[in-house]
Amino acid sequence: MEKALKSMAWTGRTLYRCSFAILIEICVAKAGAPDGPGPEQVEIAAGVYQFISPDVAGNVDGNSIAVIGDRDVLVFDTNLLPATARNVLAKLYQITDKPVRYVVNSHWHPDHFGGNEMYAHEFPDLEIIASQDTRQLMENTMSVYVKTLEYEAAQANQEIRKELKTGKGAEGRPLTVGDRRDLQSQLLMEDRFLSEYKAEKPKLPTLTFGDTLTLYHGGRELRFMRLVGHTSGDVALYLPAERILLTGDLLAYPVPYCADSHPAAWIASLEALSQLDVSTVVPGHGQAQHDQTYLRLVLESLQSIQKQVQQALHSGLTLAETQKAVNLNSIRLEFTRDDPVLNAAFEGNFTPVVRQMYDEATEGLELYQ
Repeated sequence: MEKALKSMAWTGRTLYRCSFAILIEICVAKAGAPDGPGPEQVEIAAGVYQFISPDVAGNVDGNSIAVIGDRDVLVFDTNLLPATARNVLAKLYQITDKPVRYVVNSHWHPDHFGGNEMYAHEFPDLEIIASQDTRQLMENTMSVYVKTLEYEAAQANQEIRKELKTGKGAEGRPLTVGDRRDLQSQLLMEDRFLSEYKAEKPKLPTLTFGDTLTLYHGGRELRFMRLVGHTSGDVALYLPAERILLTGDLLAYPVPYCADSHPAAWIASLEALSQLDVSTVVPGHGQAQHDQTYLRLVLESLQSIQKQVQQALHSGLTLAETQKAVNLNSIRLEFTRDDPVLNAAFEGNFTPVVRQMYDEATEGLELYQ
C-alpha cells in the first residue's frame, strides 16, 4: 500500500512498516479516513482520468485510472477498500453515466485490488483482468495478509500508547494537548481501518492472461503487458493512440518501492517500457509524468546499483559489506533533493533493493554468512 508523500502531514514521528513488498506509512496527523476527503481528479487525456486518493488511517492508497470508451468504462486499479473505491466511483459518476465493464488489477497488493468487491457488486457484468501470476498471488495471500497488518498495527499502537503513558514523544519532548489528540485519533483510525479491512469479501480476477493481451474495445486499443519487477505479475496498460502508459507500481512517484522486488527482471521491464512511444506515464502512486524522465531515472538508478552490487560480489564482499560499499547518495538526491521526508522515504522504500540484488545474484547466500 504505497503512495507518494507530497500531501502527507508529519509531526516529527514517522514509522515505516514493510510487509511483503508493501510499505505502510503511519503519520500522526491528518491521516485520511474512508469517509474523509475524496480523491483528487486529474484529466490525463480526453476520456482518461486519474484519481489520487488520500491515505486511509495512515495506510497508503493506490492510484485509480478510468478509461472511458464509447459504451462503457475500464478502471485500472481499485484502491485499498471498497469505501475508498466508492469515493472514486462517485467522482466517476459526475463525469459519465456509462457502466464500468472492466477492472484491471496491476498486481496483488491490496491497495490495488481492495475495491474489486464494490465494483463487482455495482456492475454484475464486470470482468476483472489481471495476469495469471497476480491472480494466484491474490488467492494465496488474501486470507493471511490481515495477520501481517494486525502485527504491524500492534507494534505501531504499542509505541503510541507508550508515548501517551510517558507524556513524551519519540524525540523525548513533552506531548502537547494537540499531540495527545492526534495520537488518540491515530489509534481509533487504525482500529477502524482493520475492522473495515477484515470485513472485505475480496473478488478475484475473472479474466487472466500470460504475457500479453490486447482488447479493441470502446473505440480504443488497450494493450496489457505482464512485466515482472515490483512483483512477479505486474501489469502495465499501454494506450498507443493516446500515447499513455499506466504502470502500476513498476513506477511509484516520488520514490520507488523496492522491498521484495525482482530487480533484474524489473530493469528489463523498464527497458521494454522505455521503448514505447509514450507522452504520459501514470505511476501506481503519485502524479502523472508527462515525459519519460522519471521512468529513465528509476531505470538508470537500478542499473547503477546492480553494477555496484556485482562489483562488490566480485570483490568478495558480504551482504553487510556490500550495503556499506554501494553508494546511494547521488541516487538519493536525484529522487529527494535532500528533502528530509523524502530522504526517510528513500531509506525505507528504496534502499532494500541492495539486499534484493545481492540475494538475487547469489540465490540467498547472505543467509549463510
